[in-house]
Amino acid sequence: MRIGWFTTANGPGSRGMFTAVLNAIQCGHLNAQFEFIFVNRERGQTGPTDSFIDLAESNRIPTVTISSAKFRQQRKPSTWSELRIEFDQTVLEHLAPFAPDVSVMAGYMLFAPEISRHMLCLNQHPALPGGTIGKWQDAIWDVIEQDADAHGSMIHIATPELDRGPVVTTCGFTIRGPNYDHLWQDASHRNIAHLRKAADENLPLFAAIREAGVRREQPLVVETLKAIADGNIDLTAIGQDSQSNPVDMTEQVEAAVARNQH
Repeated sequence: MRIGWFTTANGPGSRGMFTAVLNAIQCGHLNAQFEFIFVNRERGQTGPTDSFIDLAESNRIPTVTISSAKFRQQRKPSTWSELRIEFDQTVLEHLAPFAPDVSVMAGYMLFAPEISRHMLCLNQHPALPGGTIGKWQDAIWDVIEQDADAHGSMIHIATPELDRGPVVTTCGFTIRGPNYDHLWQDASHRNIAHLRKAADENLPLFAAIREAGVRREQPLVVETLKAIADGNIDLTAIGQDSQSNPVDMTEQVEAAVARNQH
């Protein structure tokens, strides 16, 4: 299976998802190869991006970079909402020589409606189906404010509607029990609305939920791609809504988390 990869390469989360898939390919767990990597930054913009590009190129993966920030700067005073489709079209032109079977948006910090119209793309979203749309921070604050019992992630087919495409796989985890109850108790004495407004992510409960989520995002991406490569998930059927229920990958993801802890 040929995989395309879209990322902003902004930090350890997006890099971790890429290296998890790369390692799965190299060890033979995932029967696939990278067709290309697209980064919406160029060398010299940030250290993490430069490091990511170095990693991609050291593994001889074709890497295409176009700075969305420079693209916007060169076309002022147009707003990004006015430029989004033009940028997507430019990206598609540069990716025309490649033929991925499926692409993944992993830490890609742009909403890409035109790309999703022309390419089969998967997006990892840090919430369970029916949950928060948008930033991962909002998803965590929402489960805290809702006094929820569980959190999780899903992978869906990217569409022109933000975080609304057909869900392919999910995984969930409890945020109750011995590892969490004292954190909930501490949070009950805090002004959550104030902390959220101040973007104060140092709340121990917030940090614990985020850590647990990150540990599961990487294996969810890997196991989803493996199921597609092995023919156990039909993306065409899901895209046509002929498969109404997403595949629950919690068992496979938890097994991978347990292996990674040893």
